[in-house]
Amino acid sequence: MQFDRYLFAQMLRTTIMVSITLVGIMWLFQTIRLLEVVINRGAPISEFLLMSVTVIPLWLTIAVPIGAFVAVTWVFHRAVADRELLVMQASGRSALQLARAPVSLGILLTILLVLNSTVLLPMSFGVYKQVQFKVRNSIPSVMLQDNVFIDVVEGMTMLIGEKFDDGLARDVFIHDERTEGKIITLTARVGRFIQRDGLPAVLLKDGERMELGNDEQASAKLLFDTHTVMIAPQDRKAAARVTIDMNEDSIANLLDPSKSPSPDYVNQRRAEGHYRIVSPALALILMLTASCGVLYGQVRRSTWSRRTTITFCAAMLFIAAVISARSLVTMMPTMVPLLYASAIIPGVLMLTMLTLPSFNGVLPSRERHAAAIS
Repeated sequence: MQFDRYLFAQMLRTTIMVSITLVGIMWLFQTIRLLEVVINRGAPISEFLLMSVTVIPLWLTIAVPIGAFVAVTWVFHRAVADRELLVMQASGRSALQLARAPVSLGILLTILLVLNSTVLLPMSFGVYKQVQFKVRNSIPSVMLQDNVFIDVVEGMTMLIGEKFDDGLARDVFIHDERTEGKIITLTARVGRFIQRDGLPAVLLKDGERMELGNDEQASAKLLFDTHTVMIAPQDRKAAARVTIDMNEDSIANLLDPSKSPSPDYVNQRRAEGHYRIVSPALALILMLTASCGVLYGQVRRSTWSRRTTITFCAAMLFIAAVISARSLVTMMPTMVPLLYASAIIPGVLMLTMLTLPSFNGVLPSRERHAAAIS
């Protein structure tokens, strides 16, 4: 029991470190794409950080099982190199008894991934998509530079004397030719960039509006305390976030055809819903695979390289089987049982290899003792 706790602690710590490393690599690639959006739209760093964090649960569905597989393989490698596993096997422990630590870890990670798929992922990805929508439909204030004429949209030129981080600007000048036959010029002492009816706008205060006709003669001129100007092409409609991303929807909604935003997405959403149910089991499957690769038969250091290669190939095959089954279900909804079989069959096979005495290669006491000291 003490040896099991020792292995479990080692595997848990290594799993956390490897998973953090994998997530960090994914985060770096994601950061490049997010920075492009955030910088181009002039969004604050807080929104960039929020988008970076809220997408992490999506990566955990694959990073945690792979990280745990690497961790178990590494810890077992050290145990074999230090002859700890050889001694434990020689003392009469079966393969299933030696696999209690990784199997326990696999069950724990599966439970955590179930919570991630059902609760954390939809909630966090909903926040991610909301912030992404806000950033993409915000005013590209980064384009605006002090005392520089900028064409913010087609037919509209803007000049500001000074801009501030809170969306305020001082000494605003706007030249608007978006309406055919009219040229509108606005000046204001202060302006604030806002959202109005789903579109970017600027709220001007203490200013003047002058409208010119085709002959460039003043046809209207007025002073105002406050005035709102939409910063968008004339034919652009208010942006509305209607379509819900599959990652931010619940499993129940994904499996319900009536909740699909379009009939074209029913099969894809159903496949994603079933995959969301099956994918947490990958943690336990890979734990069983790593354990089987080390503990099946007689533990020997001389066969470690061959065992590791076979185990790695088997793990990649099981992951590919689940992902391929999801793609197949998208095209052929009747293949849903195949998706569940891609997770159940490898798990049962690995557990059988660890359980049945005929597969464990139980050695007589003399041979076990010889293996321990070899």
